[in-house]
Amino acid sequence: MGLVARQQALGAYADWPAGSMSILVTGGTGFVGIHVLRELAGRGGSVISLATGGSLDAGAQEFLSGVEGRITCREADVRDLDAVRRLIRDARVRVLVHGAAVTAIGSLEAAAAHEAVMVNVGGTATVLEAARLEGVERFMLLSSATVYGSSPPSIPLDEDRALAPQGIYGVTKRAAEEIVSRYFDLFGMTGAILRISTPYGPLERPTGQRTVMSPVYDWCRAALHGKDVALEEDLERDFTHCGDTARCIVEACHAAKLGYRVYNVSSGENFRFSSVLEILSRLRPSFRFRVQNTGVGSGFFRDSLRGPLAIERARNDLGFVPQYDLESGLREYLRWLEKHAA
Repeated sequence: MGLVARQQALGAYADWPAGSMSILVTGGTGFVGIHVLRELAGRGGSVISLATGGSLDAGAQEFLSGVEGRITCREADVRDLDAVRRLIRDARVRVLVHGAAVTAIGSLEAAAAHEAVMVNVGGTATVLEAARLEGVERFMLLSSATVYGSSPPSIPLDEDRALAPQGIYGVTKRAAEEIVSRYFDLFGMTGAILRISTPYGPLERPTGQRTVMSPVYDWCRAALHGKDVALEEDLERDFTHCGDTARCIVEACHAAKLGYRVYNVSSGENFRFSSVLEILSRLRPSFRFRVQNTGVGSGFFRDSLRGPLAIERARNDLGFVPQYDLESGLREYLRWLEKHAA
């Protein structure tokens, strides 16, 4: 079936009864994955989480309280074609969100380089092939803003910007994008590539596949415990509350039609690191910070300076509008940390 004919055959996803959708999320126990599970299940869908560890930890179970009855956890390696095929077939999966990845960035890049290639590229190819063979109707790849490489922070990045990844993580994400795009062309598969940028919020934590945390993770914990922060470099980034990240992903899953192959997922606005800390100092008056600008701090962010991801395409095509500005997002995160942070 050709691409146009297949899109017509799918009909309007927005018209499906919510409970009729069976959606598989790979990497479902990860930071973004858990938020996607909650957003999907909260809309009444039947959701399957696939991860190497299988079950959700206690924090994730509490976060999903109220919707856990719609979520099923399964354990498998995304590089195991037969296992992924069986799961798709048995669960009658119609939509697949592929988020499983090894985040090999910063100081951990060298140690995790080979695993990142095997999982981020090989795992994507395997899950994609399983989806093709089992007739999955919509395949969503969770990619990363790292595919853009570095650029002037003042210039927003739209989806047509040339890609120039610099680290192994960005390189593997670009390779995964190319494989998915070619599969779409070869086999008439439908779906989209979603480029995610700098999520923060509840449930960010070290895992086996993700060990480098966002600076907001550290800053919010410092604010919560009244610890001072010395900012070595006042850089900037389009920090995005993970609730908004998940909402955009799910809007793409449910969209009647996807007019584009690639969508940016972001707050759409860059914020200076000092702006984040200033808001935290207002929300927690005991918190203090100072800007030192020694130039020896945030190496990963310094080497990957870029403009904010433009979100007009997601706004116009998916109806996505971020619900959190920076202050409301940080306030919500602090409230969650007050109950859950060690």
